[in-house]
Amino acid sequence: MKRIFVKEYGILPENRKENSWQLRKMLQDTRNEHDIEIIFEEGTYHFYPDYAKEKLLYISNHDEDTIKKVAFDLTGMKKVLILGKNTQFMFHTDIIPFHIDQCEEIAIEGIAIDYWRTGYSQGKIVELSDKKMVLEIDRKEYPYRVIHNKVYFEEEKGLSELYCGCLEMDGERNAPVYLGHDISFNKPYASSYGAQFREAGENLLEIELTEDRKFLETSKVGNNMILRHHWRTHPCFYITNSKDISLKNINIYHCTGMAVIVQFTENITLEKVNVCIHPEKKRCFTATADGFHFVYAKGKIHIKDCLLENQLDDPVNIHGIYGRIHKVLNKKEVLVELVEGMQKGVKLGSQGDVFAVINNVNMMECEQGKIQSLEMLNKDYMLVVFEEEMEYLKPGFVVENKSYVPDVLVEGCTFRNNRARGLLLTSAGEVVVRNNYFAIPGSAILVEGDSNYWFESGAVNHILVENNEFVDCAYVSDWGNAPIQVSPSAEVWEEDRRYHQCLEIKNNSFRCFDKRLVEAMNLKTFIFENNKIQKTETFPEIPGNPLELNGVLEVKTDIEQEREHAEYI
Repeated sequence: MKRIFVKEYGILPENRKENSWQLRKMLQDTRNEHDIEIIFEEGTYHFYPDYAKEKLLYISNHDEDTIKKVAFDLTGMKKVLILGKNTQFMFHTDIIPFHIDQCEEIAIEGIAIDYWRTGYSQGKIVELSDKKMVLEIDRKEYPYRVIHNKVYFEEEKGLSELYCGCLEMDGERNAPVYLGHDISFNKPYASSYGAQFREAGENLLEIELTEDRKFLETSKVGNNMILRHHWRTHPCFYITNSKDISLKNINIYHCTGMAVIVQFTENITLEKVNVCIHPEKKRCFTATADGFHFVYAKGKIHIKDCLLENQLDDPVNIHGIYGRIHKVLNKKEVLVELVEGMQKGVKLGSQGDVFAVINNVNMMECEQGKIQSLEMLNKDYMLVVFEEEMEYLKPGFVVENKSYVPDVLVEGCTFRNNRARGLLLTSAGEVVVRNNYFAIPGSAILVEGDSNYWFESGAVNHILVENNEFVDCAYVSDWGNAPIQVSPSAEVWEEDRRYHQCLEIKNNSFRCFDKRLVEAMNLKTFIFENNKIQKTETFPEIPGNPLELNGVLEVKTDIEQEREHAEYI
């Protein structure tokens, strides 16, 4: 293996030194070399967007489809190890740290990643009434201005107005508040609060509500407010059309998107990849969206010994995409629409892939066919041509790619204190969740599938959940009704068929503040055995039963409850 020390290219850990140009030159020189090791020695390396590679990228489940700046553009590289030794990468402004595209056998190890100016800011509540809140904000860390009763935060690229998705965090637990929800100011969302902002003193920002709304009953002095002023635009690792990718011993302290987003990739291992609070900074947030997000993976997803905490959306989401049939041209040709805004531009497959046609009402598969060709017409529509004539091509039905179905193993991980849910698992492969710790405000495990709103696909064949610890999950109703929830969007089903097949929950520990354990619907087989259940006093109880089952064909459980709450054979 050829060893390359980056200092030979002038890439140096000097205070705020620009390294993007030297990095670009080094990658260009080595792009066609295989079996190389790129070594970053100890220190903090700064990367700015000025001389970075510019690419038009359609990144699933992110907010913008625009030209992006990329620091480490690894497109087409094979058999490369990027190795750090007590190494930190500091990124400035809007830049994607890593784009791994059309790559094989890429390993990245031993680095920490942070941003000079975060995409969120935060303040501590120091005064509070029903209609007025005063936040103490470290103006040096989170610079802001009040202009005409609106608040703007200074980012490296300029001023950005506060907008949707603010969140109150419990000051003692550093986690979302009990029965909280997203808060928006002066924007047309259901959760919006009309508000005026005023300077209230040094590092003090006053928020006065102007409409018939009050702050949360659970709000209190000493809690922190996360203040969002940046869209989810730049993930930390964007991995697509690749094979055999490994990330290991990496700390991600912040990014203005998902920590890791994977599209159409085979075999990926994430080991000791921590999306975690910076040990020296008083932040109550990490990534501004999901931790690890997979869209149409295949082979094996292995997530091992990772810590995911305080990110502003789900720790892990694994799914495909339903494309909606917009127009049937003939029995072999259809125009397919990408409906959900954050899926625009994502090509759903290629020649030789197998697509299933799905009834969008009951989400049952009607037939499968092999793709002869697939052409993206624009970011909204694609022309799909099947090899053989199909019988169930109908406008409104959806298609999904069945050639990208991963097996999943999640083990030894800790998931805590984030916004929303824990693991979102919609994969038809073998899925195993074992030896993990969950302290999640919403459902710790959510098995969904949706052909009408999010258009996230993946009917489940078998999920095994064993030897995990669930602690006080589902205390925010907006994000789940039970620690484990199965809730596909199809609320109608055939007499003897179900969308999801088997969920097996064995030998876990549930420490819950109420009776709720599992809510499931449209599921064929449900097994709940040998689990230890302990009552806590952490939060007031939320009403519900241990098992809420609807449309479940086969039930095997050692939980005693009234039979009307489930359908048994």
